Amino acid sequence: MKRILSISTACFDGYDLRVAFDEIKGLGVDYVEIAFIQGYTDPFGEEVFSPRQARRVENLLLESGLSCYALSAHMNLVTEQSAEIFRRRMGFACEIGAKVIVTNAGPAQEKKAFLKEMAFLSKEAEALRLFIGLENPGDGRENIINCSKDGAQVIQEIDSEWVRLNYDFGNLLSHRFERVRPEEDYLEALPYAIQLHLKDVKATEDGWHFTEIGKGTIDFETVLRRLEMESPLLPLSLEIPLRLTRGPDASPRRNDSPIPLDQIRQALKGSLDFLNRVLGEKG
Repeated sequence: MKRILSISTACFDGYDLRVAFDEIKGLGVDYVEIAFIQGYTDPFGEEVFSPRQARRVENLLLESGLSCYALSAHMNLVTEQSAEIFRRRMGFACEIGAKVIVTNAGPAQEKKAFLKEMAFLSKEAEALRLFIGLENPGDGRENIINCSKDGAQVIQEIDSEWVRLNYDFGNLLSHRFERVRPEEDYLEALPYAIQLHLKDVKATEDGWHFTEIGKGTIDFETVLRRLEMESPLLPLSLEIPLRLTRGPDASPRRNDSPIPLDQIRQALKGSLDFLNRVLGEKG
């Protein structure tokens, strides 16, 4: 078996999915992670998760020759309404062939409500044969899952093989204001992870901005070499939201205009070249 390597459509914020799929396939990658994340990508309504839209996405995937391993559909899972909304998103994920749906957990003070909803959603996930990947956020606000230690504890409490972690390296850096380093933190997440988001960042006086892998402050060479030895089949996803920056308080900020395609291509190609060199794989 070969490790699954995806590129997130978050890289192509502002462009139609057809454009993103064609660009990803042109880079020689076979998997896409489709991203619908409020505040991080173009605004959308719940109608994007309708059966009609699922058929459109499925057709675009067939035309491009791509497979969708994961769907990013982040939201806070702390109320009964949230659970029902997320359940519909889970159905959409299955319709487009995804194996994983990625989401945040919720505010730290809502952990009791979150665990109650996860008792329901984990059973739905099992029925659908769909993994839920809980992701550590990057916005600096106290969350149920702030780092690997929190994530590992939550997964143990939920106690379902269908609920795992989607660890994000770049998110940790801004979320903990660089007081915690992802190069060590991620190790505790590995036994519970279903996918890793590869996201590199640089700090500036204005906060943080995202870069191609290998050009930020995270030592991905060491991380990837260790992963190759310890978790050679764990799926990876390049999530490089160039249109997004984070302020000094780690809050997300989107540029008014989409990033030019040639700039996105360059960042993705550079990232793939870096992975190729370190792991010897092309996706």
